[in-house]
Amino acid sequence: MHRSRRAPAAIAVAAAVAVGLAGCLMPPPAITGPTAAPDGSPPWSPTGEQVAPELEQYYGQDVDWTDCGANWCGTITAPMDWFGQGDETIELAVTVAPATGEREGAILYNPGGPGASGLDYVQQYADYLLLPEVREHYDLVGFDPRGVGQSTPISCYDDPKELYDWLWEVPEGPAPEPLSDEDLQEQLDSAQWFADACLEHTGEYLQFVGTEQVASDMDLMRALLGEDQLDYLGVSYGTLIGSTYADLFPENVGRMVLDAAVSPDATDFDGTLFQATGFELAYGNFVADCLQQDDCPFEATDEAGALAETRALIDRLDEQPIPVADGRQLASGAFFIAIAANLYADFQWPELRGIIGDVLDGDGESAYAAADEYYGVNPDGTFADNSLEALIAVNCLDYAAVTDWDEVRANAEQILEAAPTLGPDFIGLGSCAAWPFEATREPHEITAPGAEPIIVIGGRNDPATPYQQAVDLADMLESGVLISVDAEGHGQYGQGNACVDEPVNAYFLTGTAPSGALDC
Repeated sequence: MHRSRRAPAAIAVAAAVAVGLAGCLMPPPAITGPTAAPDGSPPWSPTGEQVAPELEQYYGQDVDWTDCGANWCGTITAPMDWFGQGDETIELAVTVAPATGEREGAILYNPGGPGASGLDYVQQYADYLLLPEVREHYDLVGFDPRGVGQSTPISCYDDPKELYDWLWEVPEGPAPEPLSDEDLQEQLDSAQWFADACLEHTGEYLQFVGTEQVASDMDLMRALLGEDQLDYLGVSYGTLIGSTYADLFPENVGRMVLDAAVSPDATDFDGTLFQATGFELAYGNFVADCLQQDDCPFEATDEAGALAETRALIDRLDEQPIPVADGRQLASGAFFIAIAANLYADFQWPELRGIIGDVLDGDGESAYAAADEYYGVNPDGTFADNSLEALIAVNCLDYAAVTDWDEVRANAEQILEAAPTLGPDFIGLGSCAAWPFEATREPHEITAPGAEPIIVIGGRNDPATPYQQAVDLADMLESGVLISVDAEGHGQYGQGNACVDEPVNAYFLTGTAPSGALDC
């Protein structure tokens, strides 16, 4: 059983669970797009719609759009709290990749996370995120959600070493019995340190970065881009933003596609159980494939044996961590993240075979490299961005943490039954156990009455947002249309499956959604 002596470092896309899995779409290969700056002035102007008097300054603002390479870039001012009476404001960084042909509108995009930079994704991968026939007619709009990146960010440290040590430090001495009072108290102490650090360095803004605030920001972007309705593509956590938008502004929903869906009525524990089950399934599929490969590192020749070998290896790392060149020790937490990070798509499986083989041979370098990359840790111990902090902060506001120790233990029993190999790394108190603010989003069914059709895509072998969530979301939405995909991986649009791509493209281009569910 997992013997982490502190609260795990981060939380999952779907809930405040006991392990850190961002659930973002895996970054695609670099693609060279247009290099010329956009011509002339931006081809849009604000809608000028009537809004509440206190919102006029935001919906009527004059954004200074400037060319930034191949795109337009701008900074939008938004209220710090859309649902309060305060006058404090924040800034939102937005980029627009212009349509490559005759423009018909704009599609907002979010890649997931929470904490992923939509601005970076669109600037680097605009010609990958939308297929060419859609890009020809639509601007692609990327933004950093509040709290993230170039928008007004949150922060949880002065010295990156503080966060780095919290993330990877391996406690000395024997670990307490898993889920014992001593173990859970140590996890709570760790969660308290992180919560205190974030509050100290961010202040009251920390309570205003939840998904309902982000969805409200998107309606402001819609209006300032001159769109009467919001056309939107969201992946992973981006689907929760999208469904939340549909809940708040159903009349403003345009052509919306939610890929690798998160169910908005899932609780903290529901999301944890979903992910534990999803990664267990994905790892089993990996193992079955591995046993057919010449470089499979397992001694076992059958799937059950290889799964047992995996669990024994993870447990052994807690008793005997592997030293690596930079002075760290590879224990179960970092190794598990290295495994999970390479289950998002089957093209990653060769790398995962190599990592497991290295660790079996007593070499932890490749495992730590994969875990560092997943959390954006640079070789010098700094962080590439603040996505780890944002990941935790957003989820702490979106899901009320389970803090009752007896409930934590009861939940663990269900997780271990569903996921005996990887489940032990999903149990315990999460990083939100000591968060300084109450959750602001109440998980609930979203029906979005009156909204235009909303396409929901689910992959049957998706580890991070398991398929059942897509089924649930499509069922609860009054206008939901489900596309089910029998495939590995996290996110299915734009992956070369015509059964998915053609109806999505047709919907973006014509507004005509499939008349019923599709099975691809």
